[in-house]
Amino acid sequence: MRGKKGIFLAIASLLVLLLVASCGERAESSIAFTHVNLVPMTGETVVEDQTVVIEGGMIVAIGDAADVPIPAGARVIDGGGAYLMPGLADMHVHTRQDWQDRDIWPVDPLHLYLAKGVTTIRDLGPTGSSLDYALQWRDEIGAGRRDGPTIYASGELLYASPLDDPAGIVRSNHERGFDLLKVYSYLSPEDFRQAMAAARELGLYTTGHVPYAVGLDGVLAEGMDEIAHVEELLPEFIDFDRSRDLAPAEWLPYIVEAALGQWDLSSGGLPAGFEAQHTATLASITDRLRSAGVPVCTTMDIDDIIQWKLFRVEGFLARPENVYQEQGYLESLRRGEEKHQVQFAGIEGLAAAKYEIDRWLLAGLREAGVVLLLGTDSGTGGMGLVPGYTAHDELQILVENGFSPYEAIASGTVNAALVVERMTGEGNFGTVEVGRRADLILVAGNPLEDVATIREPLGVMAAGRWYDAAALAGLITPAGSAGGRGE
Repeated sequence: MRGKKGIFLAIASLLVLLLVASCGERAESSIAFTHVNLVPMTGETVVEDQTVVIEGGMIVAIGDAADVPIPAGARVIDGGGAYLMPGLADMHVHTRQDWQDRDIWPVDPLHLYLAKGVTTIRDLGPTGSSLDYALQWRDEIGAGRRDGPTIYASGELLYASPLDDPAGIVRSNHERGFDLLKVYSYLSPEDFRQAMAAARELGLYTTGHVPYAVGLDGVLAEGMDEIAHVEELLPEFIDFDRSRDLAPAEWLPYIVEAALGQWDLSSGGLPAGFEAQHTATLASITDRLRSAGVPVCTTMDIDDIIQWKLFRVEGFLARPENVYQEQGYLESLRRGEEKHQVQFAGIEGLAAAKYEIDRWLLAGLREAGVVLLLGTDSGTGGMGLVPGYTAHDELQILVENGFSPYEAIASGTVNAALVVERMTGEGNFGTVEVGRRADLILVAGNPLEDVATIREPLGVMAAGRWYDAAALAGLITPAGSAGGRGE
């Protein structure tokens, strides 16, 4: 029986190899992980003592260590009972064209993501003189000419009205080859409607903020595919006039003033009576999101970081990952001139209330079964979020707020792949299965028991390229030292 099973696996492997070859995947030598405890994320399970074979950047065979044939000449990585799981996807990052400048960034953030097991990133707003650099990086990584996670990228942001030609911006993004469209907070209902209509016509996936003048009802009515932050739902609990004709710099102060007039902040956390007053509203929001199939990115770590910066700044400054902060950021924090220190000056109680409301929203979304996506808002350099590291902080926050480790990991694997499938038609990652892209993390402990074990990978595979612990350490050695490259 075991012999027949081995023959079947060999035939299946051959068929997958032929499929890979026909798709023009870059040829690489075979790699076989042996004696690994597999965390496939196809369910909340661990499959013991498995062999996983990789060829051409794809998983081509999985099975019991005694049954799976290892291709001749394959590189064998003995897992020794370690756990092999899918790589993580950070579905809300912001790249910058200057990431390659070592006078600004001690280490390339692309390498930081890889070193922390983030094998896929979705860029929701590149910044640079020409946004096409994000497409160049995406293609170079895909071709194996640059170390980094797989990139999915949005293009020119639809930021504020009035726009001369909203539909034209959408068409331009699509023609240039960007994977999705992002909208921001300051669009008028008419500009938003035109942009969504053009995106629907082109089949271009849309995500972003809930524009203040549009609101959640308007966003859902126009069919926006996704919401880019949990915190974007917070204005639904504030009574304000959406019909006002305000400049971008005027909207937030107006809404803050409305919130301060309506919320009792005396408790120092969740406003007094807030939950009882708004439970029905939360249920309505989550029901509509679930019914419409609209996912929400988490980006909860920024709330946590804000608490550190406002109330425990010395503890924040002591974080070891600060060695990777953009040049000058920590000095601005020490001077009290950092973005959130300025934004919440004199209204620190509002920041504490927002933190608790967002956690309440997160728990409500989870309980209602809304699809949630791991996202961190990292990469901008201006908020204290260190690329890669924040993904693990985000996982921990999810677990602290009622998610099982499996549910938390699913937000950055299974759910991410589901959304990329909707975006591009090719969400072939997020689980460890034959035919999936070989994005993998090897970790010492069982991540379904403790997500913290993922923080320090024993090795990472990104699209079939293996980086052992030494190579990962080389990638994130600050400027002036040699870096490693995957094999």
